[in-house]
Amino acid sequence: MVIIRWFAVVFWMSVIFMLSSIPSLHVPFAHSYDFLLRKLAHIGEYAILTIAFSWAFEMYTSSRRRAWLLAALAATLYAISDEWHQTWIRGRLGSFKDIGIDTIGIVASYAIAPRQHFEGFSIVERIMSRWRCPVCQGMQLHRSRHRGLLEWFSRLIRLAPFRCDICSHRFWRFSLRGH
Repeated sequence: MVIIRWFAVVFWMSVIFMLSSIPSLHVPFAHSYDFLLRKLAHIGEYAILTIAFSWAFEMYTSSRRRAWLLAALAATLYAISDEWHQTWIRGRLGSFKDIGIDTIGIVASYAIAPRQHFEGFSIVERIMSRWRCPVCQGMQLHRSRHRGLLEWFSRLIRLAPFRCDICSHRFWRFSLRGH
């Protein structure tokens, strides 16, 4: 699951990078329409990037607002680096005005990202809530603490220790939260 979320972020960042690398993006519209379309594209692409970042950061924090703030910071830093990248492309100019327009898209994503919930995870959470202890078949389980360095690194693959409240048996399961 971690790979899919970060793949979405990297994919969208590469789309933005490729669009920024095109020397001249002229459309057959009047100048005012061309300007409007470009700026709407800036807003849209950075709103999508922020939502992708937020989706990825949700795995590392328990608060959606904190995940969005981290996503907004990462997307803003990428917007700055993208405008700097455009200064190296012939026919393109990097501008602070475009960073401001990108920031409008980042802020607009807040209207969407914190309210969106991927329902597929709730299904998995319901399945996880039906887990039973392999020894006593009890359903009263809780997450156990990670012990040692090897168990700490098991978080990277979302492998988590659980303990049965009835028989105190400790066992491992894959979990959506790695901490």
